[in-house]
Amino acid sequence: MRFVGIEEARSAPGLRLVIAGGVPSPWSQAAMGLFDIKGLDYVAVRLRGAAAEVKEWTGAHNAPVAIYEQEPPRTGWAEILALAERLGGVSLVPPDGPTRVRMHGLAHEILGERGLCWNIRLLLIHDSLTTGGKAGWPLAIAEYLAPKYGYEPELSDGARKDAIEVLRVLGGLLDEAEARGDDYCLGAVPSALDIYVTAGLAPLAPMPPDLCPMLPAVRHAFETLDPAVRAAVSASLLRHRDMMFQRHLTLPVRL
Repeated sequence: MRFVGIEEARSAPGLRLVIAGGVPSPWSQAAMGLFDIKGLDYVAVRLRGAAAEVKEWTGAHNAPVAIYEQEPPRTGWAEILALAERLGGVSLVPPDGPTRVRMHGLAHEILGERGLCWNIRLLLIHDSLTTGGKAGWPLAIAEYLAPKYGYEPELSDGARKDAIEVLRVLGGLLDEAEARGDDYCLGAVPSALDIYVTAGLAPLAPMPPDLCPMLPAVRHAFETLDPAVRAAVSASLLRHRDMMFQRHLTLPVRL
């Protein structure tokens, strides 16, 4: 993978990926992780600073966006995974039906609308708007994101509860895997779920600056996230994240 400008990406053949810039967005990091583990070549564009051009090109106003050749742009985690599977490399989708269905259900709970990462975003907005920007996102960012992602103050309690519940489910899944002697969420080999769990921890347990050199305002937002949610990140989740970076993913994190 290499980063390029928007014009080079538009004219390039093959696989192109638009990612969020300056922030370890779980959705962007998950998409890069899929292509990286598969060993697929692609060029990447940072949305930050090129949002208008990206929207003109892809029709999307956020990231990630995966574009392959002249095919329609893909923005959802499931359709990006389907594309990655079609393009080859090691399969990240379990072959047996029950495990495959379980993986997709858990993946939705992490990256889908009203899932873990969506709820974390709502809580970062809530923290900012209720503290005048002292916690969570800088106030101007929170005020921009609030209407874009349907924030309402009354949603915060449910977002907190649901985020904690998903983290407990994922932590329990890894505890069970460790008890079986498995290194990965669903068995002895990695699946897309392992990438999604790892990417989803970025705002919950920020890695040090030498490993994840995010913008200072982003680091402050993550480090002031709702403490009850951060406390729900188990030791098994952190061990799994560290293992995924040691074996499969790129450090420092590319932003």
